[in-house]
Amino acid sequence: MTMKYKLLFLTLAMGSAHSTELVYTPINPSFGGNPLNGSFLLQKAQIHQPSRAEKNFVDRFREALERNIINTLTRRIADGDLVDGIYDTGEFLVNVTTGADGSIQVEITNQITGEVTILTIPSIGGRP
Repeated sequence: MTMKYKLLFLTLAMGSAHSTELVYTPINPSFGGNPLNGSFLLQKAQIHQPSRAEKNFVDRFREALERNIINTLTRRIADGDLVDGIYDTGEFLVNVTTGADGSIQVEITNQITGEVTILTIPSIGGRP
């Protein structure tokens, strides 16, 4: 190849170089980002929550007691063994009643805000 052809080839090669656009891709899956980023972002957010060591004993004990009461209530409701009554978890007041058709109505009142949530659970397996 002569020098003339080499220069022509080099000029053509340089003229065919292209640039691309910069495209923004969000990271957060809520805004169109990759759904696999969700657990990573959640973990990063949880780092900024107060750790267990920052809470005093009374707060930790109260939270553990509430969780225990709530777990017991949900297990008994699921098994159909729950007795009607009012259960006080400290922050919540849970009123459980059984309907004539065997359904269970759970009324949960947040004692701090006054917000009331009512859950109706149909009878399970045709229990009266």
